[in-house]
Amino acid sequence: MELKQKGANAQIGAFKQLKVSLIWTSAVDLDLMAFYKTKDGRTGGVYSDGYAGGSLGDLNAFPFIQLSGDEGVGATGGDNQEDLRITKLDDFEELYICALNFTDASNPQQKVFRDYDARVEVVTDRGESHTVNLDSAQAGCVAVICKFKSGFMGAELVNDSMVMDLDKFRKDLPGASGLQVQSKVTLAQKGDSFAIKPKVVAGKGGNELVINLNWNTKTEEKKGFFASLFGGDDEIDLDLGVFVETNVANPDTNEPFKFCVQPLNQGLLKQGRFEEFPWVYHLGDDRTGAVDAGEFVKVNLAERSGLRRLMVFTYIYEGAANWAQTDGVVTVNAPGCPELIVELGKVSDQRTFCAICWIDFLADGSVKVTKCATFHDDHVDADRTYGWGLKWVAGSKD
Repeated sequence: MELKQKGANAQIGAFKQLKVSLIWTSAVDLDLMAFYKTKDGRTGGVYSDGYAGGSLGDLNAFPFIQLSGDEGVGATGGDNQEDLRITKLDDFEELYICALNFTDASNPQQKVFRDYDARVEVVTDRGESHTVNLDSAQAGCVAVICKFKSGFMGAELVNDSMVMDLDKFRKDLPGASGLQVQSKVTLAQKGDSFAIKPKVVAGKGGNELVINLNWNTKTEEKKGFFASLFGGDDEIDLDLGVFVETNVANPDTNEPFKFCVQPLNQGLLKQGRFEEFPWVYHLGDDRTGAVDAGEFVKVNLAERSGLRRLMVFTYIYEGAANWAQTDGVVTVNAPGCPELIVELGKVSDQRTFCAICWIDFLADGSVKVTKCATFHDDHVDADRTYGWGLKWVAGSKD
């Protein structure tokens, strides 16, 4: 049965499980979501854990809804389908089934859903099927497709057919206020961690995990203070580096290959490589911090199965060791994920090397970032602490 018009409805009888499917073939990344208001006033949502705060839900405990996963990643065309399974509707006053156009929301753009041949199918375990097509010509990146509404005769499925932008969606729909397409997460304390699941497609562009180090340096206004702190007119020079542990075994030792990617490197790898092993590349040195963007390392996420973990570090190449005055901050960005921020903080430590965070590449495709913020005399001292097992020689940028 097709619910063609806004307001068209169908009664949903007794069931053990409902399946709500978002189906499309166009080259666009749509995300199926559910948002609700319960009879006792609670609100919330079930949506991909690739979004900050997202949860795939639970079939055996409240909200008795579970999302299958994330399809169409990277705006890939083909037989795309995401499923929500529902085992109980008794607690809900209203349950909204929605589709977010991630491709347009993250750009942002305002296109129309009828260009994407998408539909929602609701199927009961008795084989009853109801369809609502996403054929609106109204511009917007979020479609509220249909809703389950509690009534005297039980649950009712209603074609809701509303398209809107993100701001209105977060404001008007119960449970949607916390939805962020791209937001920021700060790892404030040692040991704090956060897992992200980048939207990555092999062979496509934009599959980068970008690590950035930025810091404050001497300004004219602070000349007197910084002159005493760092000695004369010298600028402080922080450098970004990454210890790399791979899943690729060295045939000579049968142990995973390990590398250090940094501006001081010499030899074959130099600053690393992006398209080739080890898929980690340092974009270049900023000697003074005068470049507003700081220093960058890019990781090829299309090859992440070959990477086990990274440790992001910084060291003071020139200038006195006073980390509290650098205002150093590392950010980690990946496609479709919140920006992760790791601040060095107002610490007083005279050692010149700081291990900032671990980045672990997990088997399920997610990436976990954990704050370390430990200080060491140099690279060798950090190696002793963390057991990297690398051989170190003196290096120079000249």
